[in-house]
Amino acid sequence: MPRTIPEPGNVPNVPNVPHDARQAYQTLKSGGVIIAPTDVGYALLTTCQAGIQRIFAAKGRQESHNIGIIGTYLQHREIHLLPESKFELTRVLTEDMGMIIGIIAKFDSRSLHPRLAVLDKATLSQVTNGDTVSIAIPEGPFLRELGRLCDDDPQGILMFGTSANLTGQGQRFRIEDVEPTVLASVDLIVDYGLQKWHLYGCGGVNLDIENMQVLRKGAGYEVCKDRILRWFPRLFDEGGRRP
Repeated sequence: MPRTIPEPGNVPNVPNVPHDARQAYQTLKSGGVIIAPTDVGYALLTTCQAGIQRIFAAKGRQESHNIGIIGTYLQHREIHLLPESKFELTRVLTEDMGMIIGIIAKFDSRSLHPRLAVLDKATLSQVTNGDTVSIAIPEGPFLRELGRLCDDDPQGILMFGTSANLTGQGQRFRIEDVEPTVLASVDLIVDYGLQKWHLYGCGGVNLDIENMQVLRKGAGYEVCKDRILRWFPRLFDEGGRRP
């Protein structure tokens, strides 16, 4: 079985975000696969094509399927092509209000950003859809710190992730609920117990920021909707459809 942190049985057996994020970063940096806590359930994360293949095999997922980027606001700003008004919206929601949002927008497919340019052809195809790419900006302190470590890496590492479960079986909000075959496929498990949005039983909100359309009414949707309509109604006057 893979190593688990915090290590079971150790005293004190509590999360230590800087330490745990560093352990996860080192595992990812070496080409490994981890299970990490997100507020909308546990996720499988990797940074390379070999890791993506391991994740898909563990989930029983077809290789032709896409996998999203689990990133940071900085990565979103660098990679996505958007007017400043929409970057302001995403900054408020994710940085100031601390929400987890999956943001779908266009990228420059003719002159790839260095973070995308270093990807092999298979990986680039799996993390993009035509001229768009999805970047989920997480809210929890662990993934925020892990994302910062990836941003500070000289190579500008990107993390690719999907839910830690067999395909089609729904989010897992406790490590104990993740299927044994999925657990056995990873190198490191970060177990932070029951995750925040478990009552929703689903993933986060996915927002097509280009067209101002919600593609998935995920956990916290009503909060996201209220904040967008409260603070950014003008964006819908520019042709968007209200959520």
